[in-house]
Amino acid sequence: MEKIIGKLSLTSILVSLLMVFLFISCKNKDGNSTSVDTSKLYSNINGRNDHWRYIGPGGGGAMFNPTINPLDHDHVFVSCDMTGSFVSYDAGKQWRMFNLRGVTKFYDFDYTDENIVYTGTSNMLFKSKDKGISWETIFPKPEDIVDIVSQGDHANEKVITKDSVWTLVEKLAIDPDNPQKLYLLTRKRKVDFWPNGKNQRFYMAIMASNDGGESWETMEKLRFDLNNLFIDPSSPEDDRTIYISGKSGLGARRKGTWVNVGLPEDAENITQVIDGFDRQTNRHIIYAISGKSYFNPNARENSNIYMTNNGGESWSQIDIPLQAFKMDGAKDMEYRSIATSYYHPENIYVSYANLKISQDSTAIGVAKSSDYGKTWELVWKDVNNTPTPNIDQGWLNERFGPGWGENPFHMAVADDDPNLCYTTDFGRTVRTKNGGKTWEQLYTNKVEGAGWRSRGLQVTTGYMLAFDPFDSLHVLMADTDTGMMESHDGTKSWSSATNNNGVPRHWVNSTYWVQFDPEVKDKVWAVMSANHDLPRPKMWRNRDMSTYKGGILSSTDGGKTWEVLSEEIGEMAPTHLVMDPNSDPNSRILYVCAFGKGVYKSIDGGKTWHQKNKGFEGSQPAAWRLTLSNNGDLYLVVFRKSDDGSIGNDKDGSLYKSTNGAESWEKVQLPNDVNGPSSLLVDPVNSDRLLLSAWGRFGPNEFSNDVGGGIYLSTNGGGTWKPVLTEDQHIHDLTMDEKKGVLYASGFNSSVYRSEDRGETWQRIKGYNFKWGKRVQPDPMDPEKVYIITFGGGIWHGPAQGDENALEDIVTPEAAYE
Repeated sequence: MEKIIGKLSLTSILVSLLMVFLFISCKNKDGNSTSVDTSKLYSNINGRNDHWRYIGPGGGGAMFNPTINPLDHDHVFVSCDMTGSFVSYDAGKQWRMFNLRGVTKFYDFDYTDENIVYTGTSNMLFKSKDKGISWETIFPKPEDIVDIVSQGDHANEKVITKDSVWTLVEKLAIDPDNPQKLYLLTRKRKVDFWPNGKNQRFYMAIMASNDGGESWETMEKLRFDLNNLFIDPSSPEDDRTIYISGKSGLGARRKGTWVNVGLPEDAENITQVIDGFDRQTNRHIIYAISGKSYFNPNARENSNIYMTNNGGESWSQIDIPLQAFKMDGAKDMEYRSIATSYYHPENIYVSYANLKISQDSTAIGVAKSSDYGKTWELVWKDVNNTPTPNIDQGWLNERFGPGWGENPFHMAVADDDPNLCYTTDFGRTVRTKNGGKTWEQLYTNKVEGAGWRSRGLQVTTGYMLAFDPFDSLHVLMADTDTGMMESHDGTKSWSSATNNNGVPRHWVNSTYWVQFDPEVKDKVWAVMSANHDLPRPKMWRNRDMSTYKGGILSSTDGGKTWEVLSEEIGEMAPTHLVMDPNSDPNSRILYVCAFGKGVYKSIDGGKTWHQKNKGFEGSQPAAWRLTLSNNGDLYLVVFRKSDDGSIGNDKDGSLYKSTNGAESWEKVQLPNDVNGPSSLLVDPVNSDRLLLSAWGRFGPNEFSNDVGGGIYLSTNGGGTWKPVLTEDQHIHDLTMDEKKGVLYASGFNSSVYRSEDRGETWQRIKGYNFKWGKRVQPDPMDPEKVYIITFGGGIWHGPAQGDENALEDIVTPEAAYE
């Protein structure tokens, strides 16, 4: 057995470090850093540096924080709010996903060494010395990390340190004249009431490092709500003027004293503050957006843009000329984001929305100024969901129009090239190289004569894949937000499968399940809904489940056209469909579970349906998953309807069993201390052998792991259970490769597990590390491969036994994946 150091085996560490070393170039003869050779990373078309790849059309989820390396403009980073992070070494032609246990909030570069980059999640600050190939934790100090725990519905991670204070990383600033000097804005938090999180007390601490993050000292403690930190490069190097901003406003440290920086009188709510530096005049420029916008929907004042070139002594509103583009009498447009070229701050890009240009035309897009806001031009103008004519189209615009992606969330301009700007939105990453004259999308490629293929920037959420039993190249993908997708070339490229073909428009958003008939060519059923992301609590926490929209559909031409089957039972959110394989192909027996409504059964292939809820306890059962065993027993997993850590009440999840085709149900005892069942697997040889996955609930205190989750085994039909995996408290789905007898488990803790002994023991699959996994499916065309469906990281495809030589993203043992 390997010796274990912290959370990573010694062998794994050495392999990872060796691979990193092979990628890194040493100092040249002059002592300057030479560029890392990143060409070796692209071992496949999706930019992975191992044997895993992604399938899908690309994009499809919200992206943030585009950041351009000032010394290498082909080197770009992007974040996703679904925890994935992405890097490109060729200006967006390909992207490589990396995962750092949470959502990355920012990137910063060492402007003297193009290989060094910093990034921060809420919990940790990381440093890479090889352009983002590998990452080491530099805050908190590794030796201070006691544990990393996962909590809550999204298994959010919390780093437990020796001081027992929960520290959140907010922003990093690098001294403009000394890249070894770092300033880190952190939030120190204490939760008084657990787990509800009420009366959360916090203060902000600014940490300083003089050695590139090797050591840190507390520079200042502040009682404000802040999220931003930047430096005035014109201030003395030994006594920097440091700015901070956030909900509490704008402040600065000048000559060792913190002062409040006055804001414009009519700017009540500041949503974004950025800065730049004019080298010719030695002036530090600050821009601020205030007022109502996507990130500040409850603000009372209109959106405005302000500028100061004297540290906030005076401000000028610079968007008045921009508002002139609206029609007379129209409301002011809203500003979502602002960006500037740091060393050419006269150049400003602004993301705008709700620009009423005529009585029946509203525009969204990007405006640009090249003279500090004195004049403006609309360099990106989508009108009434018609794309701007100067943009390169991707599949999202083709299918949904630009209103799906909307105007950019975030933008980044190269420090020394005001014509180079990257933008991110609800589904796309887009770039201009000529100051907005033209724009090109960077998330997908069109395959000639086929669909669209991801460039590696894959941020979709899926539920499952359905393989056509009569056509090995035809695959349907059940996705959320983008709806059902289809491939006719064996998953190489994808197109929308819900476009004007009988699917009600308000059901397009999410497809939860697809079922091909294995004996009837082109016969397929699907369940769809307007309500996405079930069973996550955010979807039902403050909503009556009876208001959900969606239904059941069928197709007799392989999904080219669809017919609604559930009109008689009304709108609902169906999440699973099971076909009895032993039923008559001319009149299939089907079961559907609907979240909040229970179970429905059809004995005529879906022509008619009847509710089958006899025996269920409580109202609005959160019916989530059905399992039909080989002996005909039917099981239903009812999802938990609480997320407050409670147990033993009417919000508990449950497991039901029917031995008479859903005519009646009996409750099956759950394992002790479990109330969040998520999936059930019945052994195909022994129907009394059950494997149950469960979602944990809050533990006893704010520094503890969740409890009551994992995987449990019963050998007597649920009479008794024993835990077989509890180190991971958030298991989403259990699946089985029946041909090999291998079991798989996936969940929200950056791991997929494999069992070769019918579930008695489990091993983590090496190489896969996306935070939020959902389901593993064996590849029907390659017994040595599996697909891993994720919650926001697309669908991974790779070796069923993992890739032992896969390079881990985090190389610090205390923070690495187990």
